[in-house]
Amino acid sequence: MTTTYGHLTWEDVRDADKNRVVILNVSATEDHGPHMPLDTDTVLGMAVAEGVARSAPEEVFVMPPVPYGFNEHHKDFPGVIWIQPETLIAFVTDITKSLAHHGFRRILLLNSHGSNHPCLDLAARKTVIETGIICVSASYWNLMSARINEIRKSEIGGIAHAGEFEAAMYMHLHPDRVHIEKSVTQNLHDPKSKFFNLDLAGKGGGAMLMRWWSEQSPDGTMGDPTVADPETGKRFLEAAIEETTALVREIRALPILSRRDHH
Repeated sequence: MTTTYGHLTWEDVRDADKNRVVILNVSATEDHGPHMPLDTDTVLGMAVAEGVARSAPEEVFVMPPVPYGFNEHHKDFPGVIWIQPETLIAFVTDITKSLAHHGFRRILLLNSHGSNHPCLDLAARKTVIETGIICVSASYWNLMSARINEIRKSEIGGIAHAGEFEAAMYMHLHPDRVHIEKSVTQNLHDPKSKFFNLDLAGKGGGAMLMRWWSEQSPDGTMGDPTVADPETGKRFLEAAIEETTALVREIRALPILSRRDHH
């Protein structure tokens, strides 16, 4: 049976193993500097999801992606499509409730755009409350921070947005779409700050302030894409697939529990 949800027939869905983990990638359409396309988050998120499907073909279904996200703070850059957080939470929860209606019991909301994280966390929580199934939210880079730091060439702050991590993976997947010669280093890491640095490899800080993106970055980049290369990108992607597959297998092993209503 195909792992691609959209290629199933209704009879396939009826007869499918409902304990497969259904992966829904939620991403964004937005600026990634002058060197990368607007679809970066979707391309990378789906590369991870489809890689998991190749490595665990009996264990997952991969949904069509949601290519728009919560990113109004990027709208000073032409091309950005933004969705209000309340809309995104409701939309994603409608998808998960549809899957639950059809009998699926395990869903992974696989995030590939940073600011979606709180929205998808809430959507996953609402799904559990409203349906009783297992619904997990995860940003794929958070599953692999130690491995990013083993592989990276850039300093801390070099992997934030359109930096080394994303540029390298996109170069590995579609080198013709990445124009690394147009990229510049914009590492905003401040060694004096204990709480406010942004780096996707888990070395940022414990507090969140999301300013307008154009206040911080003249061209939409935050990090150091100049050191990116496709070989490093291949290693990043392989690590992402391995760690996400490990998460899928943990989700598969989780027991379905019953509530205890003490009223």
